[in-house]
Amino acid sequence: MSSNTDLTPQDDAGFSTLVQDIKLSSSSLSAVEAHLPGVVDRLEAALAKLEQDGDDQDSWDQVSNAFQFLADSAREEKARTPIGESRAVALLVKIEALNKQRLPHVDIQALRVLANICVDHEVNRNKVLEAGAFETINDVLRNSTHPDAIKTACGALLNTTMACEAAQTKVIELDTIESLLKVLQSADIDENEVSMTIAARVTANLCENDGGSQSVIRFSGINTVVQLLVRTSKDVEGYMDLFDAATDIMRAVASKEAAQVAIQREGLSIPLMDILEHTGISDDGKTEEEKKEDDKKFGETKAALLEVVVSATLADENMVPVFNNREVMERFLTWLKLSDREDLQTCAALCLGNVARSDNHCVKLVHEYQAVEPLIHVVRKATDLKASHAATGVLRNLALAERNREMMGNAGVIQACFPLLKKDNALPLQANVVGILKRLSTNDGHNTIRIISGREPFETLSSTPNTEGDIETPLSSLVDVIDRSDDFALKSEGTRTLCNLVKVTWGSEGMREFDTGSITALQQTLNKADVVLPIAAMTRNPKYVVLQNEGVIALTLLVTSPSQDKNAVLDSLVSIELTPQPDPETTISEEPLDQTKALTLLESLLSLIKNQDGKCPDEVRTNVCVFLRNAFDTASRENEDPAYLTFLKASGIKDSLTEVLEQLDADSEKKRPLVRNAVQEVLSRLA
Repeated sequence: MSSNTDLTPQDDAGFSTLVQDIKLSSSSLSAVEAHLPGVVDRLEAALAKLEQDGDDQDSWDQVSNAFQFLADSAREEKARTPIGESRAVALLVKIEALNKQRLPHVDIQALRVLANICVDHEVNRNKVLEAGAFETINDVLRNSTHPDAIKTACGALLNTTMACEAAQTKVIELDTIESLLKVLQSADIDENEVSMTIAARVTANLCENDGGSQSVIRFSGINTVVQLLVRTSKDVEGYMDLFDAATDIMRAVASKEAAQVAIQREGLSIPLMDILEHTGISDDGKTEEEKKEDDKKFGETKAALLEVVVSATLADENMVPVFNNREVMERFLTWLKLSDREDLQTCAALCLGNVARSDNHCVKLVHEYQAVEPLIHVVRKATDLKASHAATGVLRNLALAERNREMMGNAGVIQACFPLLKKDNALPLQANVVGILKRLSTNDGHNTIRIISGREPFETLSSTPNTEGDIETPLSSLVDVIDRSDDFALKSEGTRTLCNLVKVTWGSEGMREFDTGSITALQQTLNKADVVLPIAAMTRNPKYVVLQNEGVIALTLLVTSPSQDKNAVLDSLVSIELTPQPDPETTISEEPLDQTKALTLLESLLSLIKNQDGKCPDEVRTNVCVFLRNAFDTASRENEDPAYLTFLKASGIKDSLTEVLEQLDADSEKKRPLVRNAVQEVLSRLA
């Protein structure tokens, strides 16, 4: 038949023949363009007939043939634009609205048209939206019982909503997700696998929109999808695409707190954990390339499910019920012991960290659940930094509870964790370890000894103190990482840990149970340049007065104490060399460093006392004066190098403090007796 055949609405038989002929030549754009007006006219005529008689089977057959012609033509990219620009889509929507019987041969061809014209065609997607075609697709999904019609409707949704936010929003508003979830509940997966896979993929795409996730939750879709995962996990290789698409739904919705609560409330954590623990794929009969491809795909899917399990422990509402679910908690603890499954170890540790957000839970994890030993097992054995980071993160949380510190120290947490300070390629891991050391040493003499000496309490420290030689200790590793790191947060927390160690060693009640020789050995280990210099550097930084005050207190304790060599504190006080500070452009700390001119330690201390900006509390100013007083007293001792005292007296301290005293006297409203008395104490050493 020639391409210029004149079609008339009355020539039904000729029209049927024409459609068949055109299907054979539909790859020709000229053929499509030539016959498209006639096809559209025929649809107009069929619409008029069906409006008069919706049961006219001949008209429905003609419509089906016309739709098939359009759908087949649109398989070719060049045909999609002219079809979209014609009246075909609008007519299709009107005709389908009359298809109350949901005739499958009409529905299928109509849906094929919508699906095919939207392949890689954003303009047509918008035309489909404007024409109201999503109501058509939704109606087929909701009311048709024909498997092929449902499958084609799912395919149409996939194509028409792809990368089109407006279309996705419309589908969500129509509650189409409820129908898609019903497809996922199909009893026979083998019969409906294609439909279910496409439905799952569409749902996953829609869940990238917040409204889509909320719809899945509202229609109890979390349970539906988890049950589908359970069913397909029994033959994950056979249903890999469906399993993967269902996982994508869970990954998309799991960030929503309502979904997290639903997972916990509906008892879905255990089924998900069963899947992760027992599901795998076989390499039998595969080429190396196939093995690699399948391993990668399944690995990504499994990682997504692990994220879902972790997310279920994030919601505040879930913290208590998850913690009180003995079955779930015991499974986490069991996973920590699976050395051959570091993915499960990481998941378990992250989950435990999420529920260990209260002091009560932290204490119970240590004393009732006995979680410390399994966590240490991960720290010692893990080859994956993610597992090490997760386990140390939990230990850091647990160390915050004072009741846990003794048991954690006795269990060997310090010895297990401190070697990880060498992992310069894993800054968050180093930060966790520093946090563990800082918290375990707070007001705890036994753990302080472990960190400083690398030994257990009550071992003989005075005879062969670990103050020299190549013996690696937690303290030496901590000092090294402070020196190496350019990250401000890590350096600060590490240095505050040093201050902790000093305060406990000199002033803790817990140290009184140890002999004088042991304590002296510990003090000599701390009173060295590699410990003193970072404390002095932190004290010099004017950005954080709180940190400066911590440094001042530590230096005050150190300056009057015995040292094996030169007095490191006096050395830092008289030094005019400025140790380099981290570059704020390279640090990952949230707080940038202060950009004011760098000061020596002595200049920084005098600046605090002067308090020209009025921001330094009197307590800190007084503490600085106490330190200077003690420094003068130490420098005056017979066994000290007289150069210290000579420098300090010539440094301008007297003039600066005299000026401060005059300003205090001039302030009639605020005499500040604490600061005044402290300043006078220092000046008395200069008389």
